[in-house]
Amino acid sequence: MTIAQSSKSVRTFILFLVIYLICLAVVFFVHPVWGVIEKLSYRLDDVLNATGMALADGELDPAGLWVIFGIPFIVAALIFVLIRRAIHHR
Repeated sequence: MTIAQSSKSVRTFILFLVIYLICLAVVFFVHPVWGVIEKLSYRLDDVLNATGMALADGELDPAGLWVIFGIPFIVAALIFVLIRRAIHHR
């Protein structure tokens, strides 16, 4: 691997990390978005309870962290792919 390729991959990773941190900030600091994420977490808890895969008792939320950190990760990945496609189609 050459230094130019290494530098490009580091810049790519930093871009993705910045997008992910922005998505996390939106989730944590924009109240309506937090409400949607929380409702999605409760819905997933209901599914986990119904299937017997995990039990959510109200205090312990097995889907909570996956939803809070996973949804912004998926959104950041989609935004990242769109940015890369826009850059490569120029």
